[in-house]
Amino acid sequence: MVQPSLLILRGLPGAGKTTLAKVLSRLANASIFSVDSYFENESGDYNFDYTKNHLAYKECEDQTKQALEKKTPLVIVHHTFTLDWEMKPYEDMAKEFGYLYFVVTVENRHRGKNMHQIPEEQIEKMKLKFKLEL
Repeated sequence: MVQPSLLILRGLPGAGKTTLAKVLSRLANASIFSVDSYFENESGDYNFDYTKNHLAYKECEDQTKQALEKKTPLVIVHHTFTLDWEMKPYEDMAKEFGYLYFVVTVENRHRGKNMHQIPEEQIEKMKLKFKLEL
């Protein structure tokens, strides 16, 4: 029996995190959670409101925790996670509930465009903060 796993997908906007999460979910029947989901309506339209960002982070963490408590075999969380502290709550939850956890950095080698109309200058700022920790 395979130990339940938490997969953390991180990368800059347009890298393909959402697409990869959906592909993996179809293949492995995984639950997917994202900070971005908070800002999507039922039609899938995205309306970001920076003043509610803290609520989006909280909701994503809460949903992930509920899935881990239920012992969902594979849980996927995707977000930019440019800074280590953003991943820490998920890593702590994985340890608490006995999950293996993996951090996968998704790169934009396909020259994809971000779905959320984030300006290129903002993405460049994010690149400067983005760190690959080993």
